[in-house]
Parts: sequence; structure tokens; C-alpha cells
Amino acid sequence: MATKSIQAHRGRRLAHAGLMLCLAVGAAQAAPVPRALPAAHGMSAERLENVRAELNRLVEAGEFPGISALIARRGAVVFEHVTGLLDVEAGTELAADSLLRIYSMTKPITSVAALILVEDGKLLLDAPVTQFFPEWDGMTALAEGGRTVPVASPVTARHLLMHTSGLSYGYYGDAIVDRLYRQARLIDDWDYLVRDTRELVAKMADIPLLFPPGERWHYGFSSDVLGHLVERVSGAPLDRFMQDRLFRPLGMKDAYFDVPPEVVQRFGTNHIIGKDGEVIVQDRPGEDPEFIGVTFLSGGGGLVMTVEDYLRFCLMMANGGDLNGERVLSPTTVNLMTSNLLPAGKTTDAGHGFGLGFAVAPAGANQGVMTPGAYYWGGAAGTFFWIDPTEQLIGVFMPQRIGTPTWIHDTLRNLTYAAVTDSYR
Repeated sequence: MATKSIQAHRGRRLAHAGLMLCLAVGAAQAAPVPRALPAAHGMSAERLENVRAELNRLVEAGEFPGISALIARRGAVVFEHVTGLLDVEAGTELAADSLLRIYSMTKPITSVAALILVEDGKLLLDAPVTQFFPEWDGMTALAEGGRTVPVASPVTARHLLMHTSGLSYGYYGDAIVDRLYRQARLIDDWDYLVRDTRELVAKMADIPLLFPPGERWHYGFSSDVLGHLVERVSGAPLDRFMQDRLFRPLGMKDAYFDVPPEVVQRFGTNHIIGKDGEVIVQDRPGEDPEFIGVTFLSGGGGLVMTVEDYLRFCLMMANGGDLNGERVLSPTTVNLMTSNLLPAGKTTDAGHGFGLGFAVAPAGANQGVMTPGAYYWGGAAGTFFWIDPTEQLIGVFMPQRIGTPTWIHDTLRNLTYAAVTDSYR
């Protein structure tokens, strides 16, 4: 969601070509993700075929142009399926190595990047971010009657990680703060309008928070601001930091903020389904300003990757911060991130708990089929994942459809859990 100049960025592409080659070589040497027969990991092959059939049906019915999916149990892939088109205009078929927009599924990755700095001793969860954002000194928040009041407790990294910072988004909703974001040209109906996250943070200094930090959960720019906090604390651009500390160690060889020309043929169209079922192309691969010629490194929604690369990230989290001997986080940090840290009586808009970058399924009616304590998130193009520590189960589903109905996510989760043959509950 950003306006950018493709031509202006080509020089930076060439400057980073050597770096990207080195990173790709290092990632290519990573151990492959294990595959296993479903029965060997407590899953029914016959019932997993129901997932495949539903994915095919969704594509044939016009719900998705295409979708890629992986299901893992006990650390091994037990189901994988790709069906439909990657690019509806070119007629290119979706493949296992297709590059897909994950949008807000970037947020958990940015959260891990921030926790790496916490473990490095460079960032404190509860210290005011004004330590790194001096322009945020004297921030105000809205009060009754539209008044603004000084915030008693400044925004912290914990607030950003938990979406309790008081920041909003501006591209949906019509609160006073949302209108001020649009007036300040931070964002319009879809695209970011500032050049980079440094400019975003600077402009936010003059806009009140929606509420005092810590008061409640509210979805907004928190992860984009967190991404810039990672940059200021580490001294490295967000893409470079993630490559060095996350993508390369985990073997995520196809994760990009800016899709390079040499792989753009694996990047496809993004879609909206009209009321009459018409497939409307919203973004094209060669000219998508959010992911081609990028200057706004969005920690909230800026990554493109393959479904298997995202699974690698999930496997690291499910394994307590380690994948194939490459430790990214400690188990204690992973446990903290994936625990419900919201105060009693506070929830997300979906009625779930929230940790440091992940929604957490509660006990009770709102959890659906997920085990209490399972954690998850999704993205604007209908992508979604969940990690169930109790069942040792991971699902990653990646379509490219803006406005995907939630019943589709629920149905695919139901079919996945129905294939479990030796529950640990």
C-alpha cells in the first residue's frame, strides 16, 4: 500500500544485486522441509482429500482464481496442493514456487524481528519509544468531546506489538483520527501515500492517538511503526535486517518486500470478485506499486513470498524459535509472544486474545475448531495461517482475493481438523 517510482528504484536494485545473490545462495543450502505420509503423523490421508476437493471446488466455483496450501503435523508436511491460476490475464498457472502477497501476515514476522532485538538487549518492551522516536515527545490522545489530552504513559514496543498503541489505520473506519490520517495524506482507500516509514512516523507526531496507549486493542499502523522502530534500533533497513536475522537462517529464499525482476514471472495478479462473480484484477505483477520499486518497507503488510517460505516461519515458531538448528528466538520469548496478554475483559474485534504479534484462540464459543492457545493471523488477500501447539498442527492457505469471506477460512480449518486421527486434547 504505497506510491512509489519504479524507475527511481532500479538503481537500488542493481546496488543490491550482489547481496541478494549471496542471500539466495545461503538460503538455498537450507535443509528441505520434511514430507511425510499423513498416517505416520496422525492424519487421515482419505480425509485430507476432502481439503483438496474443497480447494478445487472453491476455484471451480469462482471463489478464488487460485490457491496454494500446505498442512504440517509434528514438523512435517502431510498435505500440499496448488490449484488454479497465478495470473488471470496471462493465463499462468499457480505453482508451488509462486510468489504471493501475504499483506498482514507480514505483521507476525515484523513482531519476531522486534523480539530479536529484545533478546539482543537493544530494545525493552516497556520503555517509551520516544527513546528512538524523539519526534513523538508530547503525544496526545483523543478524549471525550473530541478534545485532545497529553498521554500519561507513552507508547511502548509492547503497545505496538499488541495493537494497543492508540494508532488507527485510516483506510477504513471514520473516526476523527482516521479522517486526520487521510487529511495528512498518510493513506487513501488502499495505498500508502508517504514515501517511507520514517515519514509516516514523523507525520504521526502531529496527530492524536485514538485513545491512551494500553486502553484497548485496535487494528492500525502499529506494525508499520514497529518496523521502523526495528530500523532505528538496529541501524539497518527492515528488509536487510529480516534477511540477515530471519530469512537467511530459516531458508526463506523467496521472501521479498520488492520483487526482483529475475523472479517477477512467478508473481501474479491480485483480485476482487464482483457481485456477479466477475474476477476483477486489482493489481498486476509488473506494475504493482506495493511490491515493485518499493520505498515504503511495510512491516504491517509489505511482504511477498512462497507458501513454503511462510511455512518455514511457522515451523520455527512451532518449534520454540528454532528450525534445523538455526535459533531465531528462545522458547521463553515464543511462549510470551503466543500467550494472550490482553487485560481481563479485553479482546480483539473477533473476540480472541492477543499476544506480541499473534491472535490467540480463546477457550469457549469463539475459538471454532482451534484448540485454546492456538495462534494465527491472516492477510488482506485472503491468506491465513494458524499454529496449534497442542495438536502440533500448522495450516497455511494462500489465495489472492481481496475480501475473502470468513466462512471459507472456517471451512478449510474444519476439514483440516477433521483429518486428525490422534488428538492430543
